Amino acid sequence: MESKISDEMVKRVTLDIVVDELELDVEADEVNLTADLVDEYEADSLGLIQVLARVNKELAIRLPREEAVDLRTVDALVRRIIQIRDGEGAVNAG
Repeated sequence: MESKISDEMVKRVTLDIVVDELELDVEADEVNLTADLVDEYEADSLGLIQVLARVNKELAIRLPREEAVDLRTVDALVRRIIQIRDGEGAVNAG
């Protein structure tokens, strides 16, 4: 039986990845979950793709790169990861 990562763990891992990959000068718990990563945190398209690639690797999911343009907040990213985890999207990387 496969165990699922909790919603809170998805959020924590995603925040850590965003802070690290976008080289933000804030702690993970200081990131505004609804702030636009491009407008508020000056992420570029490569940075967003790097975030997605690392999310895919660390959370063992398949989040298509083309979704990067629509996942511009941590909140949107976390919600999409949870959808995929729950089987409402791409297959997991198992």
